[in-house]
Amino acid sequence: MSVPTTSAFRLRGLTGWIARRVAPADEDPRGTAVRTALGEWEGYISTGVSLLLASAKAVLGALSGSVSLMADSVNNLADIGSSLLIALGFRWSRRPRDTEHPFGHGRIEAVATLVLALFLLGVGAEIARGGVRRLIAPAPIEAPDWLLAAIAGTVALKMWLAVFARALAKYTGSKVLEADSWNHTFDIASSLLVVVALVSARLGHPRVDGISALGVALCIGFTGFRYAREAINELLGRAPTAEEVERIRAIALSVAGVCAAHDIIIHEYGDVRLVSLHIEVDADLSVMEAHRMAERVEERIAEMISAKAVVHVDPVDRRHPAYARVERALDDFVAAHPELVAYHDLRVTGSADRFDFSVDLVVRSGMPRAHFEEFLDGARERLHRDLAGAGQIEMGVETEYASDPEHRRAFSR
Repeated sequence: MSVPTTSAFRLRGLTGWIARRVAPADEDPRGTAVRTALGEWEGYISTGVSLLLASAKAVLGALSGSVSLMADSVNNLADIGSSLLIALGFRWSRRPRDTEHPFGHGRIEAVATLVLALFLLGVGAEIARGGVRRLIAPAPIEAPDWLLAAIAGTVALKMWLAVFARALAKYTGSKVLEADSWNHTFDIASSLLVVVALVSARLGHPRVDGISALGVALCIGFTGFRYAREAINELLGRAPTAEEVERIRAIALSVAGVCAAHDIIIHEYGDVRLVSLHIEVDADLSVMEAHRMAERVEERIAEMISAKAVVHVDPVDRRHPAYARVERALDDFVAAHPELVAYHDLRVTGSADRFDFSVDLVVRSGMPRAHFEEFLDGARERLHRDLAGAGQIEMGVETEYASDPEHRRAFSR
């Protein structure tokens, strides 16, 4: 069975050997089947290795009396829970869609990550308390050469786990596996802090053990905070990046007859992506022609970014004799106001000398709604000054990533 080669990143060595026995053949490595299968096995392998490390460090910590080594053992004990959550999260995310979850169970990965984050924050707090106690009341620590050699062996195992998880993360595009690779990386740093503590104890500085325990706690707490923030952002609905929006806009504009694209919204449910957008087309097109154009945009988006798209058609009459003049005035207005992102749905009616127009203005998400009214007053004053012959101006304001105007007013000269 061969590993799919559609990803630019190739798996080699032991990681590739494991993947070839787990991943379905000839499938997209970023698709559900491959990503969840590899993610589940990464979780199980990490669970087994973390169980071995936690047991070994607990015994070594008891023999040496090192609180930082015991803290590192607890850290690996937490890794057992996190790795099981990862494995089960990937398994549950493969459950088919049902009537209660029409978009599948992909977001359960984020739920598992959030539970893991809360657990890590609690573990970090407990380890920090033990480190403070050791600082207040330092105790002698035994640190023979064999103990340092054993810890070096645990570091080597963790290094392999970190490389293993990072390779699978690059191959599948999984954020969960990427987070787990960073978790293993922080574990390596924690173990190195333990080595520093043990060497310092041999040199007559037992308090370094408590400082190292606090360092381990800080690493765990930071990891938990990062996981929590990432999971909460995904569950709340993360705003798409500018690059994602521009790519969808470029795909829409690549369809012949599409003049502009706006109101681009992306929703993600694990590996299920839903996209909605508006396209502007010539107002003279028939309903059937406009419908076919929208379908071509939907098909092209599905083909190029594996997302289901819903396209709304906005007819625009650019032949009005005042259209180009209004368009230039709006372009100048947008360029002069950094809080503006763009405008769309420009419609001009009337004659060349006496005309009315309507438009939607898109502002950056940082603008408070309380400022919309004042902003529209300034826009009306500027546009009436620059456009002789403009009568009624109807303007709506919406923030980027919103699909409908949140405030609208009509102004007469």
